[in-house]
This record gives sequence, structure tokens and C-alpha cells, in this order.
Amino acid sequence: MPRAVLEVTVKDDKKEVVFAREHEFTVNDLYFKGGKQVAMAEWDITATEHFDLGVRPIEPYKFTYVIPLSPDTASIEAIAQFRYLYSRDKTFDVQRASHKVVIE
Repeated sequence: MPRAVLEVTVKDDKKEVVFAREHEFTVNDLYFKGGKQVAMAEWDITATEHFDLGVRPIEPYKFTYVIPLSPDTASIEAIAQFRYLYSRDKTFDVQRASHKVVIE
């Protein structure tokens, strides 16, 4: 199933990963009937519940994370990467951003 994944990684000043999380967005729509996913051949739009778990255009997404750091950490690098996974063999990097923070 194609999906989009937001990967957040935080590295300390020693380049060790101190935090990592993924948030997955499914790219297709899901249909349920009686709490169970309905196969495509059985879809009856009038008798199923519709769940769209994809990324909505122009809608901002916010995530807040509490990151445990040791008291001697002088700086961190936060890296966010958004990827589109079409199949096992086809993965596309959509965007990557990193930001270094000095801890005083």
C-alpha cells in the first residue's frame, strides 16, 4: 500500500541518535463495514464508513515531542524527512530539513 512517512530524528553533539519517531500517512482511502475493512470488490459506498487517512493539501500538521537529553548535551540537530513510499523498490524523498540548536 503506498504511503507517506514523516521521519523525525534528533542527534546530540556526539552525533548519536537520542530520539526518532515516524508518522505514517496512508495514501489511499479505507472503507469499513461493521468495524472490518471491506475488500474493493465488496465496496458499497452507501453501506460503508469512509476513512481518508491521507495528507490533505495546504493543511498544516503540528507534532510536539518531548526529547530526553543528558545534562551535558551542548547542542542537538533535529532532522525531519518526508518520504513517499510507493512500493518496496520505489521510494522518493519529498523534502528534508535540519536545524541545529545550541543549548545554553
